[in-house]
Amino acid sequence: MRIGLHLSTARDAANAVEMARRLGLDCLQIFAGSPRTWRRVAWSAEETARFRAGAALAGLDPVVIHAPYLINLAAADEALWSKSIEALTDQLRMAQAIGAAGVVVHPGSRGARPLDWGLERVAQGAARALAAAGGQSKVILENTCGAGGALGGRLEQLAAMLDLLGDAPCAVCLDTAHAWGAGYDISSADGAAAFVDQVDDVVGLESVLLWHFNDMKLPCGCGRDIHAHLGRGRIGRAGLAGLAQDPRLAAAAAVMETPKDSRWADRRNVLYLRRLVLGQAPGGLLTPTA
Repeated sequence: MRIGLHLSTARDAANAVEMARRLGLDCLQIFAGSPRTWRRVAWSAEETARFRAGAALAGLDPVVIHAPYLINLAAADEALWSKSIEALTDQLRMAQAIGAAGVVVHPGSRGARPLDWGLERVAQGAARALAAAGGQSKVILENTCGAGGALGGRLEQLAAMLDLLGDAPCAVCLDTAHAWGAGYDISSADGAAAFVDQVDDVVGLESVLLWHFNDMKLPCGCGRDIHAHLGRGRIGRAGLAGLAQDPRLAAAAAVMETPKDSRWADRRNVLYLRRLVLGQAPGGLLTPTA
């Protein structure tokens, strides 16, 4: 399993690559700008070149960009839908510039519109962004907790969107916390194995470019999403170990989006996951986070 983190590019994008190198990461996820605004932070040509060269030298594969949270590819409002497509296009162009494999994006919310309408709307929006951006950086559709009109809570919805996109460069990202929030009980070895079975049957493991390995503070099926440090949430060690040690995920890329509430947090979670992959007890890694 290739282990990575979501790291900050604030002040200097190359800082994320240097931190990844220090932590011994295999892959990396970043924001290309603020995730909570429409405004893009422009990288200079020098910064872009240094990031790309540094990531290649560090052997980070894949590198992915996480899209801003404001994007809603299922929006019924035409202005918001168009703005979302434009923003995703910009993110895809940025991914191509830095050599990233693609852009992770939440499909969005259909509101009160029918499910089939929403799935088609997402596929149309993603296809337009891909066509406008050109290149081969992928749209990577992430699963969600599925509350309300949010799309992507069920594996069948992700599979349907992939089918609608056909041969377009697209893939899936599976977040363990989101799966738990959507009602997939992966808190045991058997539950984790059953979930991977479902992923393979419904989506196809070959379509999963990235996993987000996060523990979860809230109950299974809650429809909400609050990440926890690995082993300190409701999914827990048994479920996470079941996924980490599944031979079908031996070559998978696993990025953690765990809390950054101390200077030890990232290192602790990386070591925890590495020990799970190796079948070792993660004891001794419970460094206080305060």
